[in-house]
Amino acid sequence: MKQLAISLFIAGCFCSNVMYSQCDTTVVNGDMIISSSTFLSGVYQVSGTFEIESGVTVFVEKYELGSCGKLEVQAQNIIVSGTINGDFSGYTGGIGGAPGTTVTSLTGDQIAINDCSNKDNTGQVTVEGGQAGNSGNGPGAGASGADGSNGSGPKQQCLNNDDEAGMIGGSGGAGAGGGGSYGGTGSTGAQGGAGTGSYQTNGLNVSTGFPVVGGNGGNGGNAGVAYGSISGEDIDLGSGGAGAGGGGRSYDVGLGGSDGGNGGGAVILIAQDSLAVTGAISANGENGISGGSGGNGGTSPKCCSDGCNDCGEATLSTGAGGGSGSGGGSGGGIFLQSENVAEITGNLSVSGGNGGNGGLRGNGVSCDYSDFFCGDQTLTSGNGNPGGNGGAGGGGRIKIFVPICSLSTVQPSNNLNGGTGNAAGNLGTYFLGCSELSLSEQEIELSVAIFPNPAKDMLHITSPSNASVTVLITDMSGRELFSSSAELSATPFSVAITDFQQGSYYVIIQRDGSAITKKFIKL
Repeated sequence: MKQLAISLFIAGCFCSNVMYSQCDTTVVNGDMIISSSTFLSGVYQVSGTFEIESGVTVFVEKYELGSCGKLEVQAQNIIVSGTINGDFSGYTGGIGGAPGTTVTSLTGDQIAINDCSNKDNTGQVTVEGGQAGNSGNGPGAGASGADGSNGSGPKQQCLNNDDEAGMIGGSGGAGAGGGGSYGGTGSTGAQGGAGTGSYQTNGLNVSTGFPVVGGNGGNGGNAGVAYGSISGEDIDLGSGGAGAGGGGRSYDVGLGGSDGGNGGGAVILIAQDSLAVTGAISANGENGISGGSGGNGGTSPKCCSDGCNDCGEATLSTGAGGGSGSGGGSGGGIFLQSENVAEITGNLSVSGGNGGNGGLRGNGVSCDYSDFFCGDQTLTSGNGNPGGNGGAGGGGRIKIFVPICSLSTVQPSNNLNGGTGNAAGNLGTYFLGCSELSLSEQEIELSVAIFPNPAKDMLHITSPSNASVTVLITDMSGRELFSSSAELSATPFSVAITDFQQGSYYVIIQRDGSAITKKFIKL
C-alpha cells in the first residue's frame, strides 16, 4: 500500500493565509504515517491508515495564524500512539487594555502634577483611569471588564503664611477579563484595583480648594455562555478569555494589561474500521496573564519663593490602582468515532485556562521637612490597591461514539477541569454514545422506565435495580436542558419539565461508561 511521507504531505497543503479561514481538505491515497513532530491543520481524508507514532507530537495550528484551529482525520484505521496537541489553538483571547495616560485639569493646571503652575492660586488636576481589555472571541467568549475611574485633587497653593500642599488622588485600574466558556461555563473577572485619596499629614495643611478623590477600579467582565451539545455529533473550538485591564495613572503612567487566553482547538478522529488511542490528545485552554500595574505617586518641584522651602510648596500624588488580570480560554473539543471497534485508553484533556493575576498597586511618596524657624513637616500619600484575578476558563467537551460499547475498550483518562482565577471555572462534559446495544446493554435499557410519556409537568424515571447514574435531558438538536446525578430505584426520580416548550426531547442516562437514550414528548 502506498505510504505518503509527511514532508510531501505538507508541501501539498494549499492553506489560506487569510485569518479565520475555512479548513482546507487534503486527500491522501494510501497510508499516512507521521514519524516526526510537525504542525497540521484542516481536514485529511486518508484511504488507508493514519498513524502517529510513539514519541511524536502533532501540533494543531492556531486559529489566529490563519488556520482553522482544527485537525480532522477521516481514515480507514486510526492509530494514535503519540500525541495530538491542540492546546491554545482555538478562538483567540481579547487584547489587553491600555493604561491610563492623560492628565487634564478643570482649571488649566494639568502640568501641576510634575511642575509648577499658577503657584499662588488654587487649581485642580485629574488623572485617567486604566482602560479595559477587549472581549475574547468565539461563541462563548469572555466579556471585557470596565474602565477604571479617574482620580483627582487640588494642586499646591502659595499663601502668605502656611503654604498648602497639593494632593492628587490616583486613578483606578480597569476590571479583569471574563473567562471563556464551551462545555463548562467560565468565571467572572475581579474588579480592578482602586486608586486612593488617602494621605497622612503632620505640621502642614493640604489645599481644600478641591476634594482629593481616588479612582474606583472597574468592574470585572462576565464569563461567556456555554454552547454546543453534550451528546450531539457537533464539536467546536474553545472560546477565548477577555483581555486584562490596564493600570491607572498617577504621577507615573502605569502598565497595559495582557491579552486573554486562547481557547483550546478541536481534534476530530473518525475511523471507518478501527480506532486506537493509547497516546494523548489535548485541547486545553490557555492561561490568562496579568493586569497592568498602577502608576506610582510622585512629587512636583517646590513652587513658592518664601524663606521656608517646605512640603506645603509641592504637589504630591497618591498611588494608582492596578488593572485586574485577563480571562483564561476555555477548553476545546475532542471527537472520537469508530464505525467498528475502538481502543481508547490514553489521556484526553480539555481543561480551561487559569485567569491571570492582578497588576501591582502604585505606591505613594513622602515629603519630610525640618527647619528650626519653619518647623517640622511630614506629608505621605497613600498606596493604591492591586488588581484582582481574571476569570477562569471553563472545561471543553469530549465525545466518543462507537457501535457497541461492550465490544470496545473505552477507558480514557479524562481532564475536564475548569481553570482557577477570580473563581473556578466549571467542568466540561464527557459523553460516550453507542449507536447499537449489545444484549447486556439492551437489558439495561429495558430495565429503565420513563413515564408519563407524553408528559406535561413532571417526568419520572425508575429502575427495578438500584443504579448510580447521570441523567441528562436535551432537545432534538442535542442542547442540554437538564443534568443531575441520580440514584435510580423503584422509587421515581422526578424532573420538573413545566418550563419546557412543547415538543420532543431525549433523556440520556449514563452509567458504567455507556449511555442509554430514550425519547419523550412534552405536552
